[in-house]
Amino acid sequence: MKRMGYLGPKGSFSEEALHYFVQVHQDLLPLDYQPFSTIPRLLLACDRKEIDWAFVPLENSTEGQMGVTMDTLGQIQELYITREFVHPVDHCLLTPEPLPLPEIQRVYAHEQALAQCREFLDTHLAQAEQIPCFSTAEAAGKISSVREPWAAIGPRRAAQLYHLHLQEERIQDGVLNATRFVLVGPQLAEMSGDDKTSFLVTTENSPGSLYRILHELAVRRINMTRIESRPSKQKLGEYVFFIDVDGYVFSPAIQEVLEAFREKSVFAKLLGSYAKAHPDESVF
Repeated sequence: MKRMGYLGPKGSFSEEALHYFVQVHQDLLPLDYQPFSTIPRLLLACDRKEIDWAFVPLENSTEGQMGVTMDTLGQIQELYITREFVHPVDHCLLTPEPLPLPEIQRVYAHEQALAQCREFLDTHLAQAEQIPCFSTAEAAGKISSVREPWAAIGPRRAAQLYHLHLQEERIQDGVLNATRFVLVGPQLAEMSGDDKTSFLVTTENSPGSLYRILHELAVRRINMTRIESRPSKQKLGEYVFFIDVDGYVFSPAIQEVLEAFREKSVFAKLLGSYAKAHPDESVF
């Protein structure tokens, strides 16, 4: 049985996303699920072959890039993104039992969940004390063990796991709130025919260096779907770039770009080449 690591504990949004991911990708089953407390620990465990795959968040439509995921992937040499999955993040108000909203005295949640549900909390739960937790799963666990007029913000799955009442759904301020997750493993995925490729690109800190990278893509009509900059962690003001492009890494056009990068002393680390996720993969 293959070992699948994820950012835990049970009842987290990552665990919920993984639950739906494996419904779409049943060829991965059966699996032994192993939660990890941090993304670096999760990815390093995969690199050391303590687990076979790591399922990690990469970017969020509201909060943007997951810097810790990109930084860790950039530092590890032999791991590749093999699949991606876009999961809608719907914050739900959970209670031990049905409660009128004006009677709720406390709301437990991760600080990001509190921030993303500010309008709902200000409008409907202005009387409730807001208490930050390390995770939405921890918040659900706190209110499940008592019979107090308390609530938690978490995913639907947390209500199932902690036997809580689903008081309100989709309470986040941004309706279209989604997170892109990726499956990471030690082998490059096979070409599907509708792929994207992710690179970490490092170039010298000089005028026009980013333009030269983008020019090589443009002249070969390679569509870039994402670019993010991150500090190089080597020198203040020095950055590396995470780039997603359409196409598989061994296509002639992308191979030409990589050859052009080498000629211009631009370092490109392959992070993965994998099938694109599509909206019809959602199980909702």
